[in-house]
Amino acid sequence: MHLASSPAPVTSMRSSVDVTLLGVRVTAHVVIDLAEHRRREEAGMAAVIDPALLDRLMDVPARIPVIDPVLWAEAADQPPGILERGEDGTSVTRCLESPLFIADVVVQAASGRELRAVQDASLFAGFTRRWVAAARSRVPDAVMLEAKLCGVGVGVGVGVGVGVGDPGHRVLLAAEKPVALTRDGWSWLLEEKAYRRWLNGQRRPGGTASPGPPTAGASAAWAS
Repeated sequence: MHLASSPAPVTSMRSSVDVTLLGVRVTAHVVIDLAEHRRREEAGMAAVIDPALLDRLMDVPARIPVIDPVLWAEAADQPPGILERGEDGTSVTRCLESPLFIADVVVQAASGRELRAVQDASLFAGFTRRWVAAARSRVPDAVMLEAKLCGVGVGVGVGVGVGVGDPGHRVLLAAEKPVALTRDGWSWLLEEKAYRRWLNGQRRPGGTASPGPPTAGASAAWAS
């Protein structure tokens, strides 16, 4: 007798969003952490876009209580779902984690603007894999050389970076993986902004229900 095994729970979901990051309009291909997304839904929170708060939280391990009376006091005015304060008056536990991983960013390049697009994509060198989607198949050699030096991929087609083998997508130069990924409050902020854009997409007709407005507020203590 063979018992059918239960399907493994789905823990992530791929998606793409058009969003402005670091002042550059990009298509970000992301992997949503469904567990964190559902936790935020239950807590009634959405994207957290306070850079001072995120930078402070980077110093606190997730899901592990730490003794920090100052942080315990600072967290008093914060929305639920970010930190849990212990009844002892000194311990705090960080609940908040990044809601997604940015796998690729794609910068669209109009004909004759490929070099500028490569330079814009290079801003994300420490954060993710980078692509330029060219509008023409004949990209100048100088642009291709600059892209190769910067580790930026070049292709034709909006979907460059994900599903590069799909019809209509042609890779002229493969993107290189970042040598070392930057993990700090700033990189977390980029992920939260992409998450906010993804949530906005879920609110459109035909989309799924999503949490309330982005969590941007923070007490004055975070900025000190």
